[in-house]
Amino acid sequence: MQFKSFSYLFLLTALPSALAQSFGTCTATNQLAGECIKTSTCSDQGGVSDPANLCPGDDTIQCCTYGTCKNGAGVAGTCQPTSTCKGTPDPGNHCPGPQNIQCCTGNGPNPPSDGGNLPGLDATQSRHARTIIAVAREYGVGNRGCQVSIVTAMQESRIRVLANPSVPDSNKYPHDGTGSDHDSVGIFQQRPQFWGTVKDCMDPKTSAGKFFTALKKVNGWERMEIGRAAQSVQRSAFPDAYTKHTPLAKGVCEAGGI
Repeated sequence: MQFKSFSYLFLLTALPSALAQSFGTCTATNQLAGECIKTSTCSDQGGVSDPANLCPGDDTIQCCTYGTCKNGAGVAGTCQPTSTCKGTPDPGNHCPGPQNIQCCTGNGPNPPSDGGNLPGLDATQSRHARTIIAVAREYGVGNRGCQVSIVTAMQESRIRVLANPSVPDSNKYPHDGTGSDHDSVGIFQQRPQFWGTVKDCMDPKTSAGKFFTALKKVNGWERMEIGRAAQSVQRSAFPDAYTKHTPLAKGVCEAGGI
């Protein structure tokens, strides 16, 4: 009995990643491939749990994903279990998590190119949209999160960086025009008193990061209608205004490779 107990303890300590995978693999609502493990294990390993009940077991077992990556050759990919990788996994420790989580390249959408306009957008809008898409990929919000951000940016500023005469400092930073909604500035019309510095709100990459941070705090945003998810972040006086941009956002995000 003593030997058996010791052997069992050895297995628990020597094979944590194998035991953690006993609930199988999954695809999260952000379209990233992951594994069904305890949320505490996922967090300890540097992953993010999707609470959308995508896995068997009780509520502590959730779909754990590990974000995006670049392999040893600098090619963009996603951190996912090797069993779900239909392309080429790189075992070079480019991802958090156990050894079976590797940077998988060659089987997902291609990163957006820098040439040509995205569907329905002009050159300026396309440039900003590509920045937003890159940040969406970084924050692991997938195609759906991308659509939420594009409908928001389209409604708020027509995907342009707007200065505001009521915020004189906003004119110090690169902008594509001016707006006049209270003290709102930038692509997402963020108010510096709530969202951070004027500089941050005027910078497309930083303001997109702030948007996705707020979106991820909205309980159940992944299952909401696109326009409603946008409104949950923006809290606009015109809550139904975002939905009409959904077809455009879908085309933009798909063309942008997310």
